[in-house]
Amino acid sequence: MQHEIEKESKRYMDIIQGNFVDSYRNLTYKLVFSLFWVNNFCKNAKFVIKMDDDIITNIPLVVPYLAEKEKAGKTSDVLECQTITENIPVRERNNKWFITLEEYPFTKFLPYCAGHSSIMSIDVVRKMYRASKNVPYFWLEDVYGSGFLSLLLKINLFMPTFYYESVLNGLHKSPCSFFYLDVLKNDSNALVLWNAITEHEKDSTVCKLF
Repeated sequence: MQHEIEKESKRYMDIIQGNFVDSYRNLTYKLVFSLFWVNNFCKNAKFVIKMDDDIITNIPLVVPYLAEKEKAGKTSDVLECQTITENIPVRERNNKWFITLEEYPFTKFLPYCAGHSSIMSIDVVRKMYRASKNVPYFWLEDVYGSGFLSLLLKINLFMPTFYYESVLNGLHKSPCSFFYLDVLKNDSNALVLWNAITEHEKDSTVCKLF
């Protein structure tokens, strides 16, 4: 498998690989590694989008949205996402998200970003990476990154009303959200949605976000 990864990387130069096992409980390592990489190799970026591979980004909306922020001078302390404000640790041992009292002794989580996607200004990436050196490891990467680190850094989470929808919703109306989550992992749905996005891009009056 490693040989195939290296062939892919050599051919397309689109893979960044860290030195840890790629497992669910190691997602926080992946998050911190991505913060490290962006901090070191994307110094001139204004914004960074973090997204899972089951997310479709509505590029024709995201790009002008971020350009408008830059025009208005709002390029710092930006952390936008689907905010989770009411969530409690899972205590059932057979559950995928089981958390022991030793790992997290409290009854509620702090507000945090759902892990599937987020928009950050580059200063937030830099601050988070520095803060990660002082915050103990916690394997739920969304709780750790946008929960623990954001609290320490006093960064406010914000969720635009048009932030995200499911792919299936976007198939049946004008695609006017930034991100679409493909919960069914259906590649054909993703292609249909992208075609809808590019078709609606031709009509600038379809989505009125500003």
